[in-house]
Amino acid sequence: MDKILYLISEGFKNIWRHKITSFTAVFSLFLALFFVGLIATAGENTHKILQYLRAKYKIEVFFDQNVPNEKALGLIHQIKKINGVRTVTLIDKEDALRIFKDQFGEDIMDILGYNPLPVSAVINLVRTSKIPVKAAPIVNKIEAMDGVSEVRYQGSLIRKIEYTYYRILGKLPIVAGIVILVAVLVIYNTVKLSVYSRKQLIATLEMIGATRTFIKMPFIFEGFFIAFLSSAIAFPALLATIETGNYILANFTSWGIRLNFDPIIWIWLIILSTCVTALGSYRAIAGILK
Repeated sequence: MDKILYLISEGFKNIWRHKITSFTAVFSLFLALFFVGLIATAGENTHKILQYLRAKYKIEVFFDQNVPNEKALGLIHQIKKINGVRTVTLIDKEDALRIFKDQFGEDIMDILGYNPLPVSAVINLVRTSKIPVKAAPIVNKIEAMDGVSEVRYQGSLIRKIEYTYYRILGKLPIVAGIVILVAVLVIYNTVKLSVYSRKQLIATLEMIGATRTFIKMPFIFEGFFIAFLSSAIAFPALLATIETGNYILANFTSWGIRLNFDPIIWIWLIILSTCVTALGSYRAIAGILK
């Protein structure tokens, strides 16, 4: 037990002896963990923004003038079976007449003496798909149906936003990997500097028969302390960032979206930081104790 306490205290003393380099290592690993945490949180929450945008995906279908409500209902059942369609709402001739009057303040029956507005439908596409929603194939299938006069769809802007989102999201793990690699190199150099500063002591310990494991453990513990400090700072920083995002969304947008933070992400960050510091520390020690 005393031996373990000694090794732990030596690891802590190594950090204290090299405050500047240790601070650099902690700050570098903190940035890496913070960035990785943001990516994980983004993966959990940005789909809500996509769902909001997908709610704006509306396809308007106008049927032929001679299509009665019964046939329109049959066509709607066919449309509902198309992959990617979430809901279909029928707008019969009477509903179209009322909508026209609400929007333009005129009763078209008083003007023309008859109702020229066709039966139509409003289609909403799926919102929870993990892949980009492609409306063009759906529109083509609807246009090919007998009794459909016109199909209107204006989702090009939302489609471009979604395409850009998936491209950026696909590249974020690469950027995160580069950041983590930089953190490993910083920790590697920090521990290596600590090892060099105690090279004479290490040589003395080897001469008196100390095992390599005994010599390595203080530096391994040094890496673990760096991992703990970085994780302890990254977690509240992520919480503060999420809360700031929620404040902005609640007060400056009408989206009705609230970001969530899964605490299990912190556990993964601790595991990641431990692996990063263990790798950096081991490489630094292995390069000297051959």
